[in-house]
Amino acid sequence: MNDFEKNLNDILVETFNTILKYEESALKTIASIPLTVAEAHMLEAIQKNGGVTTISDLAARLAITLPTTTVAVKKLEKKGFVMKAPSSSDGRSFVVSLTDLGKRVDRAHSLFHQRMVKSISREFDEGQQEVLITAIEKLNTFFKEKAGM
Repeated sequence: MNDFEKNLNDILVETFNTILKYEESALKTIASIPLTVAEAHMLEAIQKNGGVTTISDLAARLAITLPTTTVAVKKLEKKGFVMKAPSSSDGRSFVVSLTDLGKRVDRAHSLFHQRMVKSISREFDEGQQEVLITAIEKLNTFFKEKAGM
């Protein structure tokens, strides 16, 4: 690895881990019930679908397996964040919806993201913001292609 590649690797790994730790600590202050970052993002995915979705649609949206989604939904249901019910149109599938607690936690999580992005934005002038967005879009495209998304 040349110096650029080593620095890029170190920065990517450290940034990814730091963002996760920052979000985890913020979630602990949002909800008194333990909530993982993955669970918060699952609530967010449900909310983006109007607060109601099927387990299979949720799995597809998050690019995770159906069994993984089913287990995660069961955990969220036990914690009181979602409700699961048979679909009225297809008895073989289940509809997942956010409870009031799930909606409140999702709103708080969304507010956390808004504040985080606003704080980061203030660190860059307009030209730097454009360069940052372009660079992150390229990174995102690269990782999506590698992940088969």
